Amino acid sequence: MSFRPSPVLVPAPRSQDVAWTRWGTWWLPVGPALVACYATVMVLTILVLEPLAAMPGLTRAEIYGALEAAGWTVAGAVPFLVVWAALGVGLSVAGCAVALGRQVAPDAALAWQLAVLALGAPAYFWGAFGMGMDLADTFMITGGDHSAAPPVLYAVSGWAFVALVGLQVPRAVRWVKARRG
Repeated sequence: MSFRPSPVLVPAPRSQDVAWTRWGTWWLPVGPALVACYATVMVLTILVLEPLAAMPGLTRAEIYGALEAAGWTVAGAVPFLVVWAALGVGLSVAGCAVALGRQVAPDAALAWQLAVLALGAPAYFWGAFGMGMDLADTFMITGGDHSAAPPVLYAVSGWAFVALVGLQVPRAVRWVKARRG
């Protein structure tokens, strides 16, 4: 009696494996890179650009000194903003890591990155609100954005949201058709 090894059964490729072959993975690090750039611009806008634009003619040190004299703690905002920005970058990197392990379909990986970018607008608003109020109360100026950077951040988040919705429309249509039978 001779020994014959049994044939190895290879499972059929899953549809997302075929999709990963078509999409590739070269683009995955672009998401965390974009989110890191967004987060960096967000923090620099809140801590540097907005105060300087709100109070032209004063240096950052003079502005921070006036805020401290009025009882507002600028130094306390820095760790919060850095952690807040790092949270977004961490979410993006986590999504990238899951996608690199091919645990999700490529369109879901792209949707995750777009969602993190889209959530940058509310993150910026929440992060900037305190500093904006402190500036307004200290210098008796109007609140709101004074530099050119916030509209760009809002535009990036808005376009990411539009792209996210556009990416999900075909999926929703397929889901509705499947439910109808």
